[in-house]
Amino acid sequence: MKKVFIATLFMFQALIAGEVYATFDVVSEKSSELGLSISGVVGALHVEVGDKVKKGDLILSLNNAGEKKELEIAQKNAEHSAKTYARYAKIADVIDKEKMENYTYDKDISVLNAQNKEIVFKKTELRAPYNLIITAKNTELGNIVLGSQTKLINVVAQNDVKLVLKFDEKYWQKVKVGQKFQYRVDGSDKKYEGVISKVYPTVIASTREMQAEVKATDVMPGLFGNGMIIME
Repeated sequence: MKKVFIATLFMFQALIAGEVYATFDVVSEKSSELGLSISGVVGALHVEVGDKVKKGDLILSLNNAGEKKELEIAQKNAEHSAKTYARYAKIADVIDKEKMENYTYDKDISVLNAQNKEIVFKKTELRAPYNLIITAKNTELGNIVLGSQTKLINVVAQNDVKLVLKFDEKYWQKVKVGQKFQYRVDGSDKKYEGVISKVYPTVIASTREMQAEVKATDVMPGLFGNGMIIME
C-alpha cells in the first residue's frame, strides 16, 4: 500500500511541476566471469556469494605449496647473487674481468629466474581485478580447475553502477541529457540525486516506454526504484 501511495504521489507531482515520473533498475556497468589460465586443484577459497571484495584481494588459490617453495628458493638465490655481485663490483678494477662477468651473469640469471617463478606462482592465485561483488561461485575446495576452460567466479562491479530509467514515450522530446533525476531505491527512505547521462533513441514496443541512464554510486546492482526527472 505504501509503495502505491508513493508512486501516486510522484505522478501527481509530475503533473504540477513539469517533472517526469520514471522507474528504474540498478545495473552494474561491468560484469565478469573470473578464472585461471592454468590447471590444478582448488586449495583455498576466501569468498561467498554476496561478498564485497576490494581490487587486489585474494579470491581463491590452487594447491600451490610447490610453486611457493620454488619461488622462495629462487628469491633467496637472487638475493645471494646480488650481494655477491655488489661485493665484488666494489673491487672490479683489481679482479679478473672474466670473474666479474660471471658474477654479473649469475646475478642477472638468478633475478630472471626469480621473476619467472613469481609469474608462475601468481598464476595459481585469483585476485579481484576491480572492486566487486561475488554473484556466483562455480567451484568449491578440492575441485579440479581445467585452466581457462573453467569459469570459477561470477562478479559485478561494486561501485560502477547505473540506473536504467523507463518513462512514458510522450516525453521523448522533453527528457534530455544533463537533467537531474531525484529518486528513491525500493526498501529505503534515503533520497538520491543524479544526472541523466544517456537517453536511448528507441521506444520499447511492448510497453511504449523510453529509456535513459543515470550514473550512480553506493547502490547495489539488482535493486529497483522510482523517481522524478526534473525538466528545467
